[in-house]
Amino acid sequence: MVETAYQGIMSKIFKNIAVAIITPTHTKKSFDVGLELSKKIGSDLTIIECMYKIQPKLYFFETKSDKKIAQNQMSKLKAELENWKKIAQKEGVQIKTKFALTDSIAHWVIDYVKDNKIDLLIVDYPKLSMVEMSLYDDIINTIHHESHCHLLTTKP
Repeated sequence: MVETAYQGIMSKIFKNIAVAIITPTHTKKSFDVGLELSKKIGSDLTIIECMYKIQPKLYFFETKSDKKIAQNQMSKLKAELENWKKIAQKEGVQIKTKFALTDSIAHWVIDYVKDNKIDLLIVDYPKLSMVEMSLYDDIINTIHHESHCHLLTTKP
């Protein structure tokens, strides 16, 4: 009885849950947390994969190599989104997937959260190199301060 009341309260607070994958090196943990929460409280789930637009090697000209690298990364991320969609559907969870190729991951995520009335944003924060850590700390801090929704950061 208490668990049902708790689920009812949580489903009113977190109607829309989004999982944002913002790092090239990530785990499945944030997806698993989002899936379990959505399943338990009956929320809608959105999985977002974000990737920076790759700057061309030659400033004004994108080479074939640049295009191939970007296409490979996009294909890998889109395949991952499809796999996660299948997993969620097997679990009976309504899921949307979104792929973002952007110049600013933080601002894209913030705009998405605002435009889609996301109540809980889950962000993956895996072990990163020192250079990556500095960049992704800034992204997560920006999202935290500007997204105006609950934020959950999963760590390994």
